[in-house]
Amino acid sequence: MQAALKYQEIYSHGQSFTPTRPWLEFGIFNTRNPNRGPPFLQSRTAPSIRKTENKILLPKHHNPALNTAYFTEITKKILNDFYPKHCPTTECNNRILDKEISTRPDLIRCPQCRHLTSRLSYTPLHHFKLPIWMFGYLLYESLIQYPKVVTATELSKRLKIGYNAASLLKRRFQLFASDQLPKYKKLTYEALNDQFKVFLLPPNENRDITKIMAKRPYVCVDTAVLYSAGERASQGRKRYRHSGQTSSIYLSEKLGGRQVGTLVQTIAIKQGPVFFTSVSNQKADTLGPIIKDHLPTSTPLFTDQGYPWLWGIYKNHRSVNHSARSKDNRFRFARNRWSKNGVHNQVAEGNQRVLKTAFAAYGYIKPKYSQMYLNEFSFIKNANVFGLDVLVERDDDPNVGMRCRDRDAFAVNPRARMKEAVRI
Repeated sequence: MQAALKYQEIYSHGQSFTPTRPWLEFGIFNTRNPNRGPPFLQSRTAPSIRKTENKILLPKHHNPALNTAYFTEITKKILNDFYPKHCPTTECNNRILDKEISTRPDLIRCPQCRHLTSRLSYTPLHHFKLPIWMFGYLLYESLIQYPKVVTATELSKRLKIGYNAASLLKRRFQLFASDQLPKYKKLTYEALNDQFKVFLLPPNENRDITKIMAKRPYVCVDTAVLYSAGERASQGRKRYRHSGQTSSIYLSEKLGGRQVGTLVQTIAIKQGPVFFTSVSNQKADTLGPIIKDHLPTSTPLFTDQGYPWLWGIYKNHRSVNHSARSKDNRFRFARNRWSKNGVHNQVAEGNQRVLKTAFAAYGYIKPKYSQMYLNEFSFIKNANVFGLDVLVERDDDPNVGMRCRDRDAFAVNPRARMKEAVRI
């Protein structure tokens, strides 16, 4: 309660929202408890109320507990930064439309020739029928509740809309996350390439590299299964065709052999971003292009012994044997089967544990929609690492946008900047 009282309200006297304000000033990123955000702020502008003879009619979707004006500005900020509209007339020379209409927040106009168009067209909010502040509310809640996910049921109850409308709202947010996630991938690739361009681990694999990697980010790769199908789902039938983790995501061949579970490929960086990809199997032809697309070949890459084919591609690849047997007859497994000589993949394992805990709130996800949910979760995680300002491309300032050479790229924003963070 005391922490909530100390929180400064975003709407202070004399403060107004402008399109040029950075994302950090919007107060979205929580600086206190990562699982709890600031309290909802009540809007200072009272909605227009219509009175009849016996009852009062409030605007549709009116919620006095939410600061709808603040969430509207967040949505406008998203549209202005990531989906700007340009004037098509030759006189304006492809000028960005920035003239707003007070009564129509979904429209934007050219201040010179007064060309009018919809700011929602050909964006993830195309043909959006709900109030636009709901999209900003979903982004706000997703960021401050991470690693908890915002489900459609929660949106339906909080926003007082139908479940189908809440599901479509979440799907639009997933489309937005899928659009911006490749930018984070490019940032990560450039940062790793700049950090480890001439880096080389000792050729002796038995040498301890703990001190060498102490101040460098670990890059770990692993796979995990979500919503596996046991023998009960296959009506007691065995699955002879598949083995290992792949066997738990497919039904028995006598039942059609269709995929019911989700196999996730995880690429995680210590104190940095993470990327989840839904895959159908663990073959080198499937996982190899994904890893090579995300990581430069000079990156120190740590995995378990399920990736022997990486030795010929990544010269700094190291693996740890999770099935190492103990030399002492009193024990079955060795003590160093999780970490040996400074080599481990606990970064990927930890992110997979967070992923499984968060996705338990969904209950079940069909495999054909799994990549959309994984992109959303990766985007929210990476937004807490990089922030949102680095995604905005601006032609007038070459230092702003998709560059992270001279910043603490893998430092959680803004809490990690207070501490010593890994510089990339």
